[in-house]
Amino acid sequence: MMRALLVGGLLAVGAVFAGATAASAHGGPYELRIASDGAGGIDVIAEYTADGHLVEEIMDPVATATSSDGRVAGPVELISSAEGMGRWVSESPFLDDGVWTVTVETTSPEAVTATVEFEVAPLAAPISAGEESAGSADAGATAFSGWPWIAGGVVALGAIVAVIVRRRRVG
Repeated sequence: MMRALLVGGLLAVGAVFAGATAASAHGGPYELRIASDGAGGIDVIAEYTADGHLVEEIMDPVATATSSDGRVAGPVELISSAEGMGRWVSESPFLDDGVWTVTVETTSPEAVTATVEFEVAPLAAPISAGEESAGSADAGATAFSGWPWIAGGVVALGAIVAVIVRRRRVG
């Protein structure tokens, strides 16, 4: 009886973690979200429209842009971001100050085009050492998105408690 309870608890924990890997199988249409990186470059995220998960396939995104006053920039081939799969960035800034209409096209894994308009503003002056220390107190206040791990921990803790309670009742 004790073994059955322990095996059941382990299977429950395994099911939580196996569910995370099963969700990684994607396909179908996807969309591109384009944003300014704040310094004259762009950041593109590719997401499946069905579930919002990031596209993990190899892509070939190219950006072109036209400013509100007629200036043209690009085409610029985007590179895979070091921040993870599904993120593409311009290798260096290519947009000057102004309002830009940016279009990103990719042909792989399928043809997708997205267009967005945003403003590139002049960069602010560098922060001095005294100002930097005042703002560093807020640096640790980041959002935690590890809920699958928390759920797995709660399931594992519940299984352990159930085994202990069962052992005390039987013994």
